[in-house]
Amino acid sequence: MRAHDLQSIQCPYHFGACMKISECKCGNRIFFNNIQCLACERTIGMCDCCHSLTSFTQSSENTYTCDQKRCGKKVVFCSNRTAAICNSMVLPDSTQLCHWCEFTSVHPDTSQLENLQRWAELERAKRQLLFQLEWLDFPPYLGETGTEFPLEFQFLAPQIDDTGKQIPVYTGHANGVITINLMEADRVFRERTRLELNEPQRTLIGHMRHEIGHYIDMCYVQKVAAEKYVEIFGDPNAVSYGDAKDLYYKQGAPDNWAENCVSAYATMHPMEDMAETMNVYLDLISIARTANVFHYSKIDISPRANIDKFVQDTLKVAVVVSEFNSDLGLMPLLPEQLPQSVVDKIGFIHSLRGSNSNGDSPPTRRTFFFRRHKTEPQVQ
Repeated sequence: MRAHDLQSIQCPYHFGACMKISECKCGNRIFFNNIQCLACERTIGMCDCCHSLTSFTQSSENTYTCDQKRCGKKVVFCSNRTAAICNSMVLPDSTQLCHWCEFTSVHPDTSQLENLQRWAELERAKRQLLFQLEWLDFPPYLGETGTEFPLEFQFLAPQIDDTGKQIPVYTGHANGVITINLMEADRVFRERTRLELNEPQRTLIGHMRHEIGHYIDMCYVQKVAAEKYVEIFGDPNAVSYGDAKDLYYKQGAPDNWAENCVSAYATMHPMEDMAETMNVYLDLISIARTANVFHYSKIDISPRANIDKFVQDTLKVAVVVSEFNSDLGLMPLLPEQLPQSVVDKIGFIHSLRGSNSNGDSPPTRRTFFFRRHKTEPQVQ
């Protein structure tokens, strides 16, 4: 029996990230986005104190007790939980926003129901991303990168100007701010855009993983591995990004792009090659870890893993899942194989992970999450 899920409230039921599973106090299995156990009806979520996916026992009208024996803290809902945006629980004397919700600096006007539903979809993808970055010891969690280069998310809906024309919102990254067009959470809009751009996939988690690649490139890679970066991806300063973008949309990718890049878009500029490769690396890690969690395989995803074997073993899992997808008329998960030049690029991304990352075990740091001190998010 599976617990109630945030996603089951406003969108079709599905397993979401499955990046972390645990057990309710009653013994029922619970998942990353759950809000209530179907077996015993306890409240389910992430504890912002002990950082566990767990159940909570209600102790008063608005207060709950974390069921983890090593925690037992009195907690309340993250202020975004009441709107089904989040499933975290926080200390009563906190800002009422959990660790993950604090990263959002601007959110859409929630007086419109469709905006609330789309924002919830984006927050779920963001939590999935941040959970994975922390687990892998990537920025903004690596060292002091999160303090030196603050990361923020802005989820913006297109607006109408005084003349009645729509002001577009462009998904992208600039100086630590990741902006996502709220319409990307609309499945019809996303599929139409995917077809127009001839993309094999277009997902919210894919947007997040791509844009975080730009953030990590800016705040970390250029500081610690600039020469190796140029060797692997090319010199990002050798060609104007604007000129490269214009040329790509005018001529498209070379016919042989798949020999050296993970996608056609990666051929546009070294920075896009890096971001697209980061996206695929995080895809591979996520697939491998889920396979490990459910005991389907035992893939080494530690920083010491042999990258060739890691990719090979993970693609074997991807092939099986792609066949399941085919059975249901869905798209393949990933290619059956990747050229060695692409594997080498993935290996470069893998080498950037911090020493606190231990694969299937949580980071061995004193405090699992760093705390962000920031103002309340703005409403668009």
